[in-house]
Amino acid sequence: MVSQLTHHLLPKVPVNLVASNITTTTIDLDWDAVNLASGYDVYVDSVLNSSVTVNETTIIGLTTATLYDIYVVAKDNTFNTVSAPSNTITVTTV
Repeated sequence: MVSQLTHHLLPKVPVNLVASNITTTTIDLDWDAVNLASGYDVYVDSVLNSSVTVNETTIIGLTTATLYDIYVVAKDNTFNTVSAPSNTITVTTV
């Protein structure tokens, strides 16, 4: 169970995750910034793909014509906490 103090220190959930510029091997991602987040972890098919400090990234090295489930979590490095996952989007490469 999350203590009340820890609960208040959790970053907000990233929202409005969207994909664009989808190619055979890359997907651009963008989402609304979370106030006071130290960074974000990007997950592809429930596996950590990358960690970034801004609210956008490009996923590279993907396979042509493949379906991917993607979500993001916000991090707070000061308190070593992470948010709940963003909305999950399903994207198919070209």
